[in-house]
Amino acid sequence: MKSAVIYARYSSNAQTEQSIEGQLTVCEKYARDNNLLIVNTYIDRAMTGTNDNRAAFQQMLTDSKNAPWEIVLVYAIDRFGRNSTEVILNKKKLTDNGKILISATQRTSENIDGTKNLDGILLENVYIGLAAYYSAELSQKVCRGQEENRKKGLFCGGTLPYGYYIDNKKVFIDEERAKVVEYIFTQYSIGIFVPQIIKNLTEQGIRNKGEPLKPTMVYGILRNEKYTGVYRLRDQIYTNIYPKIIEPELFETVKKMTAKHVIGKHGGKTIYLLKDKAKCGYCGRPFSAECGTSKNGRSVHYYKCQGRKKRLTECAKTSVRKDDFEDFIINTLIDKLSAPNVMEDLIVGVMKTQEEILQANTKIKSLEKDLRNTEMSLNNLVAALERGVMSNTTNKRIHELETKMAELEETISIEKCKTVICLNETQIKTFYEKALKQEAQALIGTLIKEIIVFDDKIEIFLNTPIRKDPDESRGFSFYKGISLFPVITEKKKEPYLYEMEIEMFVS
Repeated sequence: MKSAVIYARYSSNAQTEQSIEGQLTVCEKYARDNNLLIVNTYIDRAMTGTNDNRAAFQQMLTDSKNAPWEIVLVYAIDRFGRNSTEVILNKKKLTDNGKILISATQRTSENIDGTKNLDGILLENVYIGLAAYYSAELSQKVCRGQEENRKKGLFCGGTLPYGYYIDNKKVFIDEERAKVVEYIFTQYSIGIFVPQIIKNLTEQGIRNKGEPLKPTMVYGILRNEKYTGVYRLRDQIYTNIYPKIIEPELFETVKKMTAKHVIGKHGGKTIYLLKDKAKCGYCGRPFSAECGTSKNGRSVHYYKCQGRKKRLTECAKTSVRKDDFEDFIINTLIDKLSAPNVMEDLIVGVMKTQEEILQANTKIKSLEKDLRNTEMSLNNLVAALERGVMSNTTNKRIHELETKMAELEETISIEKCKTVICLNETQIKTFYEKALKQEAQALIGTLIKEIIVFDDKIEIFLNTPIRKDPDESRGFSFYKGISLFPVITEKKKEPYLYEMEIEMFVS
């Protein structure tokens, strides 16, 4: 019996017989009729097939490299994709990984046993071409329909700007919120900065969803030309969709001012490599990007604990200079992971973690225990038969136990595929060696899961090539040593050296 996975997808445009449930029903029936064992399903809901940027689809392609299943089963070829180029490339990835693409309703280029299906080679390309044609035609129809609606002054979807509301596809002015929009434009035009505008509005009781307006929201309002009654889309200009709230002259004045006072202008082009990775070891809050100006007028970039910055806690974590911090982390990763003994320890740790994940699967343990007990009962009955003890009840019981064993073995195979761990030592080593050769931003994105920063210690949690349940928290300490690390205090604005205890974990 060959093992297979089902891939199912629907876009928001078609949800009849090709809905997820309908696709699964047809694919499961096909599997039963053709003696296939379904070990997993990958489902993308309300996702277009015109590109392969689909989470479950990409996970399926990734799993195909090492997973033991052999076939990807789809309801129809257009579920796999509607972009002919991407369908061909992604199918080649499956082929290179020793997997076969099969449709439950259409002829494909390969049969279940791996042999070529000559008429399927032609038909499969026809199916792909028809899917691409249908997608392009549908897109044109939708665009034409939306174009006609815009000409009629109808709202065609998207984010509705603050200050408007929709009624029967027509946009109307929300008078109360429109006053807020006018206030924001007027105040900004006379030189009042956004933080002060927000403060004034908050004091007046003006909030959005129960919270003070965000700076990004206010800047978004100031840059939105729709408030002048003008809506630009590609080469078209529409003046009959959004009622005018702001005069064009005022908008142009504000537009020139915002160009000079862009939020985060001093650090907007600066890339903070460890943003979203570093956290405070004392209060647990993330580090945020900060920029200041030194006495000589030079910009200084650093990381600061949000808990301390926003005074949300009593955290006293010192700030960390950006370049020093990033260089230290990158150099530590490269130096330590390049050392043969550390890499060996890391590989052993990952292999051990793999084994622990599998052993921790209580469902598999329970199933295997049930299988052993069933096998023991069956062996006892067979032994009784060999001694001449035979009856209709005995034969019936043997048949029941044999059926139960087959079902248990099938269920265990399915569960193991869900938590399949097929990485060997070479594959693990290759994962880390390739990561170390990447440029800094990609290296950090690939290797680092989280960095916990204290004043005297840093804990680095590394990603592994293992795919496991996101709720699991599992770490293995593989390196511990002493390094020198420059930090900055609030009192002394000059960097000095601390002895930092460095701990790394795979997680």
